[in-house]
Amino acid sequence: MATRAPTPPAPYVPRPRIDDALDAVPTLPATLLVAHAGTGKTAAAAAWVQRATSADPTLKVAWVRGDHDDHVLAVLEAMRCPEQPDGPAVVVVDEIHQLAPLTARSISEILATDPESVRLLLMGRGDPGLVPTALTLAGRATQLRATDLRLDEDGAWELVRPHLVDTDPDVGAALLDEADGWAAALVLGARAVAGSPDDLAARAALTATRPQIVDYLEREVAVRWPPELWRVLLTTCHLDAVRADEAALLSGVPDAQAHLERATGVFITTGHDPDSGAATWRYHPLLLHLLRQRTGPDGPDRPLVVEAHHRATDAYVEARDAERALRHAGLTGDIDVQLRVLRAFAAELLSTQRIAAVEEAVAAIPIDVRTQHLELMVLRATLLRLRGRVDAAKATADRALAADGRGPAVPLSRDGEALLAMLELWQARYGWRESVPALERAARVLGCRHDEEVSAHDLAGMSPTAAAWLSLELSAFEIWLGQVALAGVHVQDVIMYAEQVDHPVLTRGALAQRAVLEMVTGGYQNAVESAERAMRVHVPGSGGAGKATARAHLARGWGLLMELRLDEAEAAVDAFEATPHGLRDPLLRAFGRLLQACVLTATGNAEAARRLLDGRGEVPELLPRHIARVDRLVRLPIAVTMGDLGMVTGLADSMRDLGLESEVRLSEAVQAALAGDEQRATRELADLVLATVHAPASVALPAAVCHVAMLQRMGTPSSVETARDLVPDLLTRAAPQRLLWILSIGRMLSPSFADLFVAEAARPEAHPFAATAVEAMARLPLRYPDVGRGRDASGQTRFVLTARELEVLQQLALGGGNADLARALFVSENTVKTHLASIYRKLDVDRRVDALRVARTHGLL
Repeated sequence: MATRAPTPPAPYVPRPRIDDALDAVPTLPATLLVAHAGTGKTAAAAAWVQRATSADPTLKVAWVRGDHDDHVLAVLEAMRCPEQPDGPAVVVVDEIHQLAPLTARSISEILATDPESVRLLLMGRGDPGLVPTALTLAGRATQLRATDLRLDEDGAWELVRPHLVDTDPDVGAALLDEADGWAAALVLGARAVAGSPDDLAARAALTATRPQIVDYLEREVAVRWPPELWRVLLTTCHLDAVRADEAALLSGVPDAQAHLERATGVFITTGHDPDSGAATWRYHPLLLHLLRQRTGPDGPDRPLVVEAHHRATDAYVEARDAERALRHAGLTGDIDVQLRVLRAFAAELLSTQRIAAVEEAVAAIPIDVRTQHLELMVLRATLLRLRGRVDAAKATADRALAADGRGPAVPLSRDGEALLAMLELWQARYGWRESVPALERAARVLGCRHDEEVSAHDLAGMSPTAAAWLSLELSAFEIWLGQVALAGVHVQDVIMYAEQVDHPVLTRGALAQRAVLEMVTGGYQNAVESAERAMRVHVPGSGGAGKATARAHLARGWGLLMELRLDEAEAAVDAFEATPHGLRDPLLRAFGRLLQACVLTATGNAEAARRLLDGRGEVPELLPRHIARVDRLVRLPIAVTMGDLGMVTGLADSMRDLGLESEVRLSEAVQAALAGDEQRATRELADLVLATVHAPASVALPAAVCHVAMLQRMGTPSSVETARDLVPDLLTRAAPQRLLWILSIGRMLSPSFADLFVAEAARPEAHPFAATAVEAMARLPLRYPDVGRGRDASGQTRFVLTARELEVLQQLALGGGNADLARALFVSENTVKTHLASIYRKLDVDRRVDALRVARTHGLL
């Protein structure tokens, strides 16, 4: 984002007026330093940064260039954002004359409306009017100009003395007079004088005036360079840093590196590429000015530069070096070449998160072209979406889709068609466009054929990367719509391609997508494996946060919940919530909220879970049927835990509206259980278990668990024995995906439910999953006090009362009639009668007095 401050020159000549003003930078909203090239702005600022950070090592200074707009805005945001405590205390913006209008306007607005939120040092060759006059008049801004940077006589002598060791002092004095304190002119003049054959020639060299400094540079310095070096400089002057291989390619001079090494000094300095460590060269700003003047649109050497960048573009296209090919295509000034290279590489660069390279290439095309050309509109919309600028991305995508509908003058490339299809799928996923046209476009672009005979695609003319990226986008929408079989085909295609070509971004994204698919279809432990594989894929420069990361944390969290590894599940929820909000589409938001509600319920916070689900948040009001089904099933144990009969009734009605027959029958059975009609509930659950015997575990297992729990809750010797006999079946159903959370739902209906698994684990031929289930359920917090069990002298369970029945029994012991009990418990008299009938049956009595006697005898009161 920001670069390090440059190293001050040696020797650096202090200038008290400038140095004092710079020392005050951390105390003022803005310090403006404006002067033409070569006045020592950068040297003074670099020296101040070195001095200030040495005095206060905690002072954080960010240095950014004005032509890097995104960097400028990002650093300003980091400075002003309280959530980023590591943001800089001071931002140095160099070359403010190169700021884009929008960026300049943003800085001006900050200084006008909230100046105390920033500490800026603004430097450049011109003043774009960033600092409000009112701020300067109020003493909260300092403005320094070229006259302030002028070296006095002592400073000038200190600067030029190393070059004038054997020169007549009068010539040195003349140099100071001609330079008038301008650092660049002093150095250039001193170099010229030092290289002159005699004093007379040196004096003649000093007749140039300040506006002629560039001509002076060309005449006195550059003219002495060999033609080969001059050609190298002209053809490479539009690069920020020049590598030896690029210098040779652009100039056509095989020994370009040797020429640069010999010329290294004041005007050509050497450095190293931060990525490869290769040697690089940078040119002095005055030299760059001269070179770019000659190679500009009207310059005499323009054809030489255009030819050089055409040559470099072709070479890098052939070498599949996408970023360099794009950069040199932009420097040709040939729009056709730029579009050709963008078509060839945009999908590859975007899919590997090299967004800045595409942004720079698009920005290099004239605005009147890029706002009308369909391919560029599609690219621009894609870039905006990837940058999280949703509103702008949608508006641009709308224009692109409309233009495509009208029939563009220049048809889209196949990769462009893929990007446009992705944009329409993205909009449809958020409900901004109809789903059917979006699906049809994506299937048409991919050439999908999925039938009983074959599952294939026709990708002629499309890059494999673009096809894989579109397939991944399509699979996300298919999962949202419940088209899981097709989603599985598309995800698997992407995984096979990405792993074959070692594409870490696509590999990670596809594995995370598969984890979500497995989560949605009930393969929870498969989802954990896929999610953990995705998180192990190293993506250079990713920073750890992305859509794949959010998907992986979510899918893993569901698997951990099913295993009742609740601490880890909570951590997964926190990690999911910590991912940037814009990375979570409606599917992730819906399942993220449901996961959080399940974890809250499992940890004894059913009330908080209900509040979470009752507040819709940012989850769409209308969910696809398969997601609405999961939503209702998550709410059901919350209602049972809270004993909320009305909520269960409402859920049954909602499931009926969705056409969820088995789920309606489950809810009605639970409704009967909460109302005290245990025999009816048990009977209905037995029928439901038979009806769902071949259904997926997510449907059949909850019914089987509730059936066993109700058999145990009835408390008769035969029902308890039947419950014990059915436990191995429950374990067999739960074991493959370790569905322990679904097993634990039985405790909500029968507090002693876990005892059935303890008894199973104690058998000589116990089910192999029984011990795991016992250990997992022991980690769950008890929702109600464990006092609902009466034991006889042999220690065997004899009576099992629900938590609500215990409350009725306790109120009964206080005296009063049914109306009194109803008022105390906030229920109807009919409900009290239903609970009393169940209590009498379980305690094997017919009267209240006998019920109280038996309860006291067995420790229930």
